[in-house]
Formats: sequence, C-alpha cells, structure tokens
Amino acid sequence: MLDEVFSMCEVIDKIFSKRMLDMLNKHKLETLNMSFKNFPDENHSNILNLADTPIKLKFKKELVEYNLRKYIDDFTRFVLSSEGDFYVFTGDKLEELGLLLYPYLSFGILNGGSATSYFDILKNSDFHEELYFLCKDKILEARESFGDLPKGITPAYINKDGSYGFSFLALKIRHLLMLSKKYCDLYGKTIKPSIFQMTNFKTYKLISNFFDNIFDDSLIKDLNYCGLQKEDIFTAIQPLIYCYKKLDNGQYEYFNYNNHGKKTLLALPAGHGQNFKVLRDVYLKLYNSGKKFVYIGNVDNIGFTVNLKALAIMAITNNSAGFEFSVKTSLDTKGGVLVLDDDHLACVDIGSTISKEIILQAEYSGNKILFNCATGLFNLEYLIKHIDEIILNMPIRVVEQNKEFGKYTAIEQITWEVIKIVDNPLIFEVDRGDRFLPAKLFVDVLIMSDYINGKFLLGSLSDISKYLNNALSNVLKNKCGLVFGGGRWNV
Repeated sequence: MLDEVFSMCEVIDKIFSKRMLDMLNKHKLETLNMSFKNFPDENHSNILNLADTPIKLKFKKELVEYNLRKYIDDFTRFVLSSEGDFYVFTGDKLEELGLLLYPYLSFGILNGGSATSYFDILKNSDFHEELYFLCKDKILEARESFGDLPKGITPAYINKDGSYGFSFLALKIRHLLMLSKKYCDLYGKTIKPSIFQMTNFKTYKLISNFFDNIFDDSLIKDLNYCGLQKEDIFTAIQPLIYCYKKLDNGQYEYFNYNNHGKKTLLALPAGHGQNFKVLRDVYLKLYNSGKKFVYIGNVDNIGFTVNLKALAIMAITNNSAGFEFSVKTSLDTKGGVLVLDDDHLACVDIGSTISKEIILQAEYSGNKILFNCATGLFNLEYLIKHIDEIILNMPIRVVEQNKEFGKYTAIEQITWEVIKIVDNPLIFEVDRGDRFLPAKLFVDVLIMSDYINGKFLLGSLSDISKYLNNALSNVLKNKCGLVFGGGRWNV
C-alpha cells in the first residue's frame, strides 16, 4: 500500500513552486503582521483549564446526554455529580471516559520535517554559543551518526551514561500500545492502535525501512499483544517545494547551493500545515472505517501523547477541534500564541506575525499569554465536511532562513493557523511539562536530557535543564512505561 502511494506522488510540486515564485515576484506573499483586538481572557468560554488540580468541569446535561449516547448507553458512571442543568466531571472521570473512547481515535504523526535545522551548526551555535562549544563533540558525534536520518527516527534523548535513547517515533508507538493494553485489560477487547503519518520524499524510504525492523525490537514487541504491523499504519507523502533566492532588484529566483561541487536546486517540504491537503484521502478512509476523532502533532514533541481528558471533552461537546496551549514561559520564544482576531480565537507566530514587543507589553500588563503546544484533536466528521474549505484558506507564509548552505526564502503553511478557520474551537490549557517537550535543534535534546548537569555551570540554563529533564523523565516513565536503571532508560 505504501509503495502504491509513493508511486502516485510527484517528488517536487513544480506547479505549486512556480506559482509561489510568481506570487513572490508580484509581491503577493509579503510577510504579514496581524492586527488583533487583544489576548483572550482566561475566562473565555472556549478555554478549558486542564492544568490545575483538582479538575472539575461542568457541561450542560442536554449536551452530554445527546453526544455521549453515540458511544455509550450508560454514561452516568463517569459523572461525579449533578448541579441543576449541568453534569460535573472530574479529571479522573474524564480520563476513564477518554480510555473508553480510545477505539474511536486515530493518532496522526506529522513526520514530514527534513530536519535541516536539527544538526545545523549555525542554528545550534546561534541558539546558545557557550553551550554549543561546551557540547560541540557530542553534537558533532550525533550529527555524524544520525545527520542523514529523518528526525523522527533519531534519538529523542540522551541517557545519563551518555548513550543515545529510543527514537521519537518508537516512543510514540510504544505509548499507543500501552493504551491498547490498558483498554484490553479493562474492557476485555483487543484493539490495535490506529496510526497515520505524513512523511515527505526525503524521509519516506528511511522511515519505511525503520518500520520494517521496529516491530522486532523489544521496546515494541514486549507490548504488542494486538499484533500491530507496518501495514496497519496509513502513510501519505508530502511533495517538496523549491526554495527561493532574493535578488538585489527585489525579484526572486530558485535557490541553488553547492552540493559536492554541483549546483543543486534546494527543495523542502512546505510545512506541516499542508497535512490537510496531503492527508485528505487518509482522513476520509479513517472516517469511513468508523473513526470519530483524529489527533495530529509533531513527531519531535515527546510530550505529544494521547490526552484522554481532551478526547473525552471532545466527545461530550462535539466541537470542531481542540488545541493545547500552556502558560507562556521564558522558554517559549519561538512558536505561536493565542490571540483574539476579529473576536475569533487564532494562533499567531511570535516574530513573524506578532512582535515580541507586543508580547512583552501584554505580559508586563498582567495578561496570561497562552503558548501553542502544537497538538490538534479534530472531530473527524467536521473535518471531512470542511476539509476543502480548510485547504483553500490555510495561509501561506514566507520564511527567511540562514543555514550552513546559505540564505534562502522558503514557503510554509503552519498547521495551527487552522484554529482561526475552524468553527468554535476548544482550547485546552495544559501543563507545559506534560504536553510540550519539543526538540527543534539538537541542543534542545542536550538541554532536555540534562546533559550539562555536573559538567558545566551555565546559570539559569542549568535550572531550565533540570526542569525539562524532570518533565522528560515523567513522560518516559508514565506515558511510555520505561524504567530507569544503570544510567539509562530501559523497557
């Protein structure tokens, strides 16, 4: 099935590349600054706080009864109490309900990044020059070992003994198998996790080879009671888009670079926001198979696992989609924040569409800024009905890049800009340490793994590293079922 999909796709979308080039030269793709009224109040009706404990949420009885009876005859065992026209749910009860709904969920891994920045020397050294030089040997060692691989199948962390940990993708599969086992233990039914992914033409074959072998690895084999196989995973392949070079006269041409003495046009995937177009047929296939919800998130976010509470809430409310955000911290300098744009919730990128100065002013004024955790949980029926509209209205962004092989302009569609497009989205306020542990650069992995602990003293960075490492340990232990011993995490 995967080979058939592969043969049907164009490696490079030359038509789209040329259209973007023409639009750049006609100045129709300028970087936009978004104007908005304000940041949403934390009491906004669509923002649900799942970070504070204990969790108690109220939903109208009529809504609960109508929506949950699609899935279960007697939902009252998941209800804590009744208050007037409302049912009250605790976090634990939502978790239990979410597990019951697990068979209706398909988990989507956005595996399409080419990771051109991940081991890039310029990007890693710019992030924190002192850290780079202190850890240079480890960075170069990892680059030599894994630099030609898709990020998803590279180590997600470094063990205390200096060895490399399990890969991002393998950890996600193990987590899903744990949920399948938990469901089977409780309800006596064996179900395979429903998994789909978006790769691209630079990552597809290597990821396919990874799936040929991973099911024999004890990390997966020990939990694979349901017989999950490579063939069970739906895959769609994202085409590549040419990158561009800005000329002195303001016009653009295709960007080329020196590739072992040969001039080569640079082509990259145009962002995970293209998933709605690339995965369109997969979403339809999942819907026709009886799935009701799809989760999507980036492979390089170790915190992206199934949030059973959010799944339960989506079933209770029947809203279009739900997205996770956490209170912005000093760590969150690049990414999206939640704003109100024309009274509609939206996610805008810091720097490109909203200035850092506006963010700082809002923080100084006492506003609670919510930062995007890069996960989306969609009502699949809604998604199928509106997917062509979503594809048509996804914004196209111009991104300026400076990497080892030169400065270039790329075209990108950002997944989370869909928040403004869908109707009545829910926002789940979550704990950052539980849900958002991204690794955009390899130095992120070093920091999250607390690789610097006991080796160097880097002030506040040392405290950040310990915080992230505690969060990482919680995910590996509680979401992936790993055990720490002898300086490393094992099954």
